[in-house]
Amino acid sequence: MELLDIYNEQHERTGRTVARNGEVRDGERLLVVHACVLNSRNELLIQRRQMSKDRYPGCWDLSAGGFVLSGEESPDAVQRELWEEIGLQAARDAIFFLFTETFSYVLDDYYLVRSDVDPDTLSLQTEEVSAVKWASQDEVEAMIADGRFVDYPIAGIRRVFRAGSAVQV
Repeated sequence: MELLDIYNEQHERTGRTVARNGEVRDGERLLVVHACVLNSRNELLIQRRQMSKDRYPGCWDLSAGGFVLSGEESPDAVQRELWEEIGLQAARDAIFFLFTETFSYVLDDYYLVRSDVDPDTLSLQTEEVSAVKWASQDEVEAMIADGRFVDYPIAGIRRVFRAGSAVQV
């Protein structure tokens, strides 16, 4: 059973843990990471969620992401999720924090990772991911608009691409 730490609204651990599908009380938050892999052309590596997923089946999504496990640090979760979901290894010093957004009972930490990896060389976690490809900002925004992409706020997606333009690693 996966245990998750409970955070307060200030992004601090409270000392309480909960099972992955356990109860989160008012004012409590779980921590989720989103890895945004951008290449030298400032395209985003996106993944297509499997049709068997409970949420957003078959939709395109950011490069990788998931819950931060109990005792785990956010950048370590980015490394783990990238490896588990798409088989991409990222050094800790190549993972750059971008911003946090609050959504429902979750704190979403967004991270930038630079890579020019060939999507055909990645090893996909078949239970989670059915495909990966590179997409421009315009393509991602169009997919969000027509429901083919997880419904992230456009402002957040634009922040990711702006950061990619600013951070050249």
